[in-house]
Amino acid sequence: MKKINILWFKKDLRILDNEALIEAQKDADILPLYIVEKELWKQKAYSDRQWQFCKECLIELRMELESLGQPLVIRVGDALEIFEEISKSFQINGVYSHQETGDYFSYKRDQNILIWLREKNIKWYQFLQFGVFRGTINRNDWSILYKKQLDRMVFDKPLKINPIEIKLGELPNDSFFNFEKDLCKGRLKGGRKNALNRINYFFNHKIASYKNDISNPEKSFESCSRLSPYISWGCISIKEVFSFAKKSQCLDTKMLRSRLTWHCHFIQKLESEPELEFREYHPFYQGIRNENIEFLNLWSKGETGFPFIDACMRSLNHNGWINFRMRAMLMSFASYNLWIPWQSSGLVLARKFVDYEPGIHWNQCQMQSGTTSININRIYNPIKQGKDHDPNGYFIKKWIPELRNLPKLFIHEPWLIIDKNKYEYLEFTNYFNPIVDYKKTTREARNRIKEITQKEGYSKISSEIYEKHGSRRNSFNNRKKSHRLNKKSQKIIQTELNFT
Repeated sequence: MKKINILWFKKDLRILDNEALIEAQKDADILPLYIVEKELWKQKAYSDRQWQFCKECLIELRMELESLGQPLVIRVGDALEIFEEISKSFQINGVYSHQETGDYFSYKRDQNILIWLREKNIKWYQFLQFGVFRGTINRNDWSILYKKQLDRMVFDKPLKINPIEIKLGELPNDSFFNFEKDLCKGRLKGGRKNALNRINYFFNHKIASYKNDISNPEKSFESCSRLSPYISWGCISIKEVFSFAKKSQCLDTKMLRSRLTWHCHFIQKLESEPELEFREYHPFYQGIRNENIEFLNLWSKGETGFPFIDACMRSLNHNGWINFRMRAMLMSFASYNLWIPWQSSGLVLARKFVDYEPGIHWNQCQMQSGTTSININRIYNPIKQGKDHDPNGYFIKKWIPELRNLPKLFIHEPWLIIDKNKYEYLEFTNYFNPIVDYKKTTREARNRIKEITQKEGYSKISSEIYEKHGSRRNSFNNRKKSHRLNKKSQKIIQTELNFT
């Protein structure tokens, strides 16, 4: 029976800067494997637009690996059953992959895989995908470990991979998933080539405008890097992005580098506490909000009667992406003004984001809903946000054609028109009245949150949450501080999982 190492691709769909690939081929031929897990894709956070992006990445990855000598092997089904099947035809010497901080399903799946591998006496070697570290991490040390990881070299691709005799397998038809068909006409296409095209375009033409346009709902589509789906699916690594930033002739890359740091900071939280996908940080916030299917559906379709909210949501529905400020505003509106549980609105947004990254997404959902207790509660005013970032209403009129003939004076607050016949608004009558009173619901939300924060024992729990998850920004930026890392923290983890 032929001895092999399994190179298990998950959300690291590239051959450059793939440490697992480099290490896997040192003592045996490798079987590069991707498993299309139906149960994973059945999770409520996933959608057709995400699968289409992933599929494009996989098709290109197979061709890249084929150019090295061994195409990507694709299997469809349960991961544990597929590992069992492979073990009947090959002697599995080891399994190599990047560490994955996915959703709770993938967390439990990996636990089961680890048990099986241990029973078979097979080692599982996992390598750092991001600056995110498994196990209990001292937050005072995290920034130093993160920087150490980002300063490591970018691994080159191998020159050759020895072919092995095995049926390659094919990707399933789209009907396999039972997804609602979602064209998402404006989304970026998946794959490494598109990632490189995007990063080169950004650093050569748009980095200079990044800082000023990052919050603009329209300009951000061009001035932001738009690398998030490629990073999320692993077409390109964060180390590579940092490398491009260092080589950039534009001196002002500070904000971009800061965003990448926050990316890993948030994922680290979910890695340390996987239940945060479902459960509030602070227990005092559990069960405070009410399900409202009608409000949730109107919000999801962009039919709330608040023009800037609706324009942002319709843009997201079309493109599968929108900038961070607009994401935060959408979540804030759902959480405070509609008083919808963040778990419900979060699932709606997760399906819309092609760049859905669980560690970032669920932490941001909680942060914008005020349930972390360690972040400033911010209730975004959608009217003010619209006037600040779309003062002339161009973005609103693009995505809400019902308002295209409305005078600028009323574009952010169409309900203020008293004598509608005074204006040639034409299709305006087809737009919606606001589904809530913004000022009233904002006031009520503030009072509800304030009442919770004043309960006995609230502050003590908040302090404990901060100690575990809070940012230690000074440790990353302030060179005057010197932290002595313990021996355990100094090691970059490259061994099998240690679930605690």
